[in-house]
Amino acid sequence: MSPDKKAVGARLREVREAPPYWSRAELARLLRAAADPRDRVNMPHVPSLVTMIKQWESGKWLPNPRYRVLYARVTGLSEDELFGAAREPAAEVVPLLADHTPLNGRPADSGFVESIRESSQALVRLDAVHGADDILNLALRVFHRAHHKLATGAYTAAIERDFMAAAGEAGEVAAWLAYDADEQDVSRHAIQEALLLSRQAGDRDMELFELTHLAMQAVHLHRPGEALRITTSLFDGDLSPRVTALLNIRKGRALAQLGRGGEALDTLGRARAALLDGVTGRDSSWTWWITDSEVLWHTGMAHADLGDWPAAVPLLRESADLRVGFRRAHYNDQVHLLNALAHVGDWREAESVLTEVAGILGEVGSARTTNLLRRLTRRIVNADPPSTVADLARTVHLSLTGEDGGTGLALR
Repeated sequence: MSPDKKAVGARLREVREAPPYWSRAELARLLRAAADPRDRVNMPHVPSLVTMIKQWESGKWLPNPRYRVLYARVTGLSEDELFGAAREPAAEVVPLLADHTPLNGRPADSGFVESIRESSQALVRLDAVHGADDILNLALRVFHRAHHKLATGAYTAAIERDFMAAAGEAGEVAAWLAYDADEQDVSRHAIQEALLLSRQAGDRDMELFELTHLAMQAVHLHRPGEALRITTSLFDGDLSPRVTALLNIRKGRALAQLGRGGEALDTLGRARAALLDGVTGRDSSWTWWITDSEVLWHTGMAHADLGDWPAAVPLLRESADLRVGFRRAHYNDQVHLLNALAHVGDWREAESVLTEVAGILGEVGSARTTNLLRRLTRRIVNADPPSTVADLARTVHLSLTGEDGGTGLALR
């Protein structure tokens, strides 16, 4: 007898909506995070998974064996409890971890290590122009390939330390791209794996970078206590001026989120002062992006964290102007400036910024920023701005979601 799709769908929805309650987007992120790294590369991203979850819950389709395993991992329920008659015989279940032996190929050598480093550099260049969305899977593939060869011992002994260092760097790049693609669980998993590799390789320089990534992500997720603990623990030792500046940026944002405004702005001021001497011979190669505009942006965001949106606007505007030649960063800056302008009700400038943002859509794939823009355009429409601003915001919202920003109704 064929499985009752409607019954299975109702059960899946019941489980999702039971305490602690997950939205479909939250469940999609959990399903991705529960997958083994090699399998996650080939999984759809969160928006596509949300659509799939809707179809499963409506009874249109049944999850295939891969997703039944993931549902069980996420919910803690057995496949029988979740799917009952829908479950296929164990022999037909597609394993998430296959025998990887044939995939090892020849042992990694110095040429393979160099190819990993070149791939990391190329991905960084692509991200600066195009954003992370379309290149994240490639970055994860590079990292997982290197990580797997290390884990299985498929490398020549002479290159072990250099190989671990290159793999750690590849993991950091993948973690950043996952962060920008708003795959936060994937980012956290990748950076923790990368951190372990860099530490084992004795690459203290990259380890510091990876720890600042964890602090950055903690700030993004509004976990300031975690960000503050990470940064405070790193100030010991002989740090270069630009690394010190980055730590003060992370610490300043955490302090602002904790409501300690005076300390936050003083700390961000020290970060800016540390950059006055320019690049020195002591600065790490990865610190090239720590510029005055970066400090300005985070100082603006700290004012926003403190609820002082009027003070945030000029700082975010200046940062956006300074980074006009860096497409992904400029897109991010403009959307955050638009957010600040909406908070203060400056609709004249907001219309100008929103017009520019609308022109960038489709050129930069940065889900972290685009998700903010999606929420922001809905809020702008509902704030009753001038009709030209509302119409433009509604058009942008529609292009992002297929929904009218004011009514929430899908437009056909």
